[in-house]
Amino acid sequence: MTTTTPAPPSDAFWGTPLYTRAVDPDPAVNETLRELILERTRSVPSSAVGVRDADKTTSDVLRWEHPVIGQLRGWILDAACAMNDHVGAGRDAAGQEQPLVAEAWAVVYRPEGLHQLHSHHDAAWSGVYYVATGHMTDGTGLLEFVDPRPGAAAREPGRSPLHTLTPAPGLLIAFPAWLRHWVTPYQGDAERIVIAFNVGFGRHV
Repeated sequence: MTTTTPAPPSDAFWGTPLYTRAVDPDPAVNETLRELILERTRSVPSSAVGVRDADKTTSDVLRWEHPVIGQLRGWILDAACAMNDHVGAGRDAAGQEQPLVAEAWAVVYRPEGLHQLHSHHDAAWSGVYYVATGHMTDGTGLLEFVDPRPGAAAREPGRSPLHTLTPAPGLLIAFPAWLRHWVTPYQGDAERIVIAFNVGFGRHV
């Protein structure tokens, strides 16, 4: 298992913390997550808010009763704690550690599926875990973040206002919930399955 802690703030990511971790679980873990998610989208009406050619589950994934969900909770908690440590967050004015509260939902993308530009409200950290990506056509199904600095592109000619990450099975990413991002149209030979999450402090997110 390979873990990369949040990168130090840098110009490459606009001074914004980003956590990436290449999780290398037993292949049966991702296959089980895939089966659970597909069964849920078949049996429970799904949402299409914010997405095109994709299905979203309800945001109760972390409450599903299955051992692999416990592993997923652990990976998300590790990411949130690393982000807290990196920026000095997670404690109240008295220095007491604040409890973390998380929610997660799954998205199943079909060919041409995308997620529109958005950010996540009422959370400290957001992120995604890639369960399955199929054999993606190069340059499709990418996660792109938008430079949050107003006017930065005008002040820095030639610098891209986007930061792009290529999905891979087992990749977990976390970032500040306010950071705008989107998923470019996906092309591949199978469903692209991801689990998105929010983490907040001391109350439901």
